Amino acid sequence: MVTITPKACETIKSIVAEEKKDDPIRIVFAGYSCSGPAFMMAFDKKKDDDIVLKEDGITLIYDKTLEESLKEATIDTVDTPQGPGVVVRVKSEASCGSTCAGCH
Repeated sequence: MVTITPKACETIKSIVAEEKKDDPIRIVFAGYSCSGPAFMMAFDKKKDDDIVLKEDGITLIYDKTLEESLKEATIDTVDTPQGPGVVVRVKSEASCGSTCAGCH
C-alpha cells in the first residue's frame, strides 16, 4: 500500500490548489533507474481498473498492474531548485554501487 507522509500531503494539497485541479493524481511507471523502478505523478482521470487511495483529502490513482511494485511505496517531499515537490520512493533490492549519484 502506498503511504503518504504528512508533509507530502500538505505539499500535494498546495500543488492542487495552485493548479486549480479537481482530477485525482495518477502514479505512473516512469522506467527503471539504477535503484529499481521509478514513478512519477500527474493529474489524470480515473479509469475503471484503477486502484484508488484517498488520504487526508487527496485522491491518488494507479493501474492495478502497479500494485505489487507500489506495495511498500512512500510519497514524500523533496526540495528542488524549482521549489518543493513530491517523490514516490519504493523499496528496492537493487544496488547501484558507489559510482551512482542518482540513487535514493
